[in-house]
Amino acid sequence: MDRAVQQILRFSVVACLLFAAACNKDKNTGATPSNPGQAPPVTGTGERNVYIACEGSFGNGNASLYMQNLATLTLYENVYLNINGKSIGDVFQSIQRIDDRLFLCVNNSDKILVINAKTRNYEGTINIPKPRYILPINSDKAYVSTLYSNKVYIINPRTLQILNTIEVPAKNPEGMMLKGSKVYICPWDTACNKVYTADIITDKITDSFVVVGYAPQHALVDKDGFIWVLSGNAEKKKWAALSVLAPGTGDVVQSFKFKELQDVIKPTFNKAGDMLYFIGVDYKGITGYNGIFRMSVNDSKLPGTPFIPAQKFQYFWGLGIDPLTDDIYVGDPKGFMQQGTVAVYSSDGSRKRTFAVGIGPGYFYFDE
Repeated sequence: MDRAVQQILRFSVVACLLFAAACNKDKNTGATPSNPGQAPPVTGTGERNVYIACEGSFGNGNASLYMQNLATLTLYENVYLNINGKSIGDVFQSIQRIDDRLFLCVNNSDKILVINAKTRNYEGTINIPKPRYILPINSDKAYVSTLYSNKVYIINPRTLQILNTIEVPAKNPEGMMLKGSKVYICPWDTACNKVYTADIITDKITDSFVVVGYAPQHALVDKDGFIWVLSGNAEKKKWAALSVLAPGTGDVVQSFKFKELQDVIKPTFNKAGDMLYFIGVDYKGITGYNGIFRMSVNDSKLPGTPFIPAQKFQYFWGLGIDPLTDDIYVGDPKGFMQQGTVAVYSSDGSRKRTFAVGIGPGYFYFDE
């Protein structure tokens, strides 16, 4: 099932609860000056920004790109629209930088928009069905995961051409991770309990590894080289699980199973690679498992309470960790019925600032 379709189903379950909360917009807190109609200046050497991909509401074509300068905290709204005079499209899924370009995956519009990383000017489009995430291999090659098929597309980031495809033995390739000469591919397929590896020289599937649970979503590597795989599809009653694979062999050396109704999304490590963060959501409001959770790579069990709890009538959709400061960025979609907000926390969990963004903040990209 498409994440965008899941979006509709989940929101319909909690629409009545969210409506009351949606009427009360959060006020911005902290030093966050905003330039709603001003294009950001050309990025200088050494400047750092965080980009926020705001999905928009499914089917309405109202996705948007926001950017905040991490030195001045100036927020620039609707960056792509203000600079290029066009809307992004429908369901803005993710952002990836390769050399001097930013690649914007616009899932339901079947395209990747390419902009200059310094000026944000439009430089081209790559037409790919339902693109999800981009994994850079080198300056001349990147992999693109997609929905509704078993294909990973291979593109040339310089020429913006599609070079070839990799056929995965299961559907809906989602998260990908490069480790050495292998790419780990997670098929978000409820009939699949494996992650597959592709060789970056031959661009062929070379191996597979069984994980705990079905529908693998994302693979990440920790400080010791162990591979953490998140699986699950709560809508299809494939409950979430984490599998820890040993370097080299791919054997499952540890596993964690979440309870029923606990949907787990957007896993990410801190800069040291020793602390895993993820979003937990109970859309039916039964278990109270709702907020940002974190666990050490040495923990023997899952965290029982959130590190950053969601409030009543609230759940989270986006999560990012600043790779230099370990600040935690959390996207609140507010039911995709109005502007969302981003809250920034320090690594000790104290809130630093909050600011309004577009509809459905779901993905963060940090200039390093």
